[in-house]
Amino acid sequence: MPFCPNCGTEVSEDTRFCPECGRPFMTVGQAGNGKNKKKIVGIIAACIVAIIIIVVIATRPPTSTEPEPAIPAHYTTYTDELGRFSISYPPEWESALELLQEIAPSEIEGTNFLYMAGLPFLGGYDPNVTIATAPCSSIICAHDAMVNAEIEGMKATDPGYQEVSRVKTTITGRTATILVSQSVLPGEPTYQYVQMFLIAGRTVWYVTCTTLANEYSSWEDDLDAIVRSLRILK
Repeated sequence: MPFCPNCGTEVSEDTRFCPECGRPFMTVGQAGNGKNKKKIVGIIAACIVAIIIIVVIATRPPTSTEPEPAIPAHYTTYTDELGRFSISYPPEWESALELLQEIAPSEIEGTNFLYMAGLPFLGGYDPNVTIATAPCSSIICAHDAMVNAEIEGMKATDPGYQEVSRVKTTITGRTATILVSQSVLPGEPTYQYVQMFLIAGRTVWYVTCTTLANEYSSWEDDLDAIVRSLRILK
């Protein structure tokens, strides 16, 4: 016969409590129930994890499978002499490469301005498009993080910055964001910007269209088509 491990009193095998000190005993059946309870808890936990995974997959935003946006047939297409990229714009627009020389590299450190074109207007170009690249930050090289960093940078340098819209799409087979914003500087006219950001390798590409805000409605479709027309060739 077994003995109570607490006081040493001899007890029968089916005793649930020690008659001397009252210590409870776990029977074989009870021990089995404990194992079953652990097994049931494990199954429930596994089911909860499976449900969470299903919910995450079901609520994940779908990846865009839209084809490359078509370039309007009447547009002029410029391909740079090194074969790195091409851009398209309305036929009445002209290249304005001479204006790139007026942009001091020190103003935007690390940025390489590749191209500019626009509609000639009183010695300038309005509206216009500019293409630039910059090395991807060693810290931020994910698309969404890069876009958010660019926006925060614009807010810091332009107190009148206002975001109008933001759309994520696919351009040249890569994730791209098209951002529409306004700049309202004291004593200056209000400008509207349509910008496209994408990362190719470890290079960030920027395509920026600029026009006066009060003329934006006349150019809205063209500016959207221009930033979407970028083709990275190598």
